[in-house]
Amino acid sequence: MIINDGVLVKIQQRARRGIEPLSAKDVKTAEQFIQTYASNIIQKWIKFFVLKQRGQSTVIKKKI
Repeated sequence: MIINDGVLVKIQQRARRGIEPLSAKDVKTAEQFIQTYASNIIQKWIKFFVLKQRGQSTVIKKKI
């Protein structure tokens, strides 16, 4: 993810040795998920890595 001023700008994929890349359908699903929950993901990341606070897990019950 590329974030500029707290706003998601671009989603990137990286190739990793020994791990097969996602199928086109799975990539699309993952991108939809990230777009939908981007602000929540960013806030939790900041809280955990920057502020050194523990966050609560989020249970997602609805289909995207």
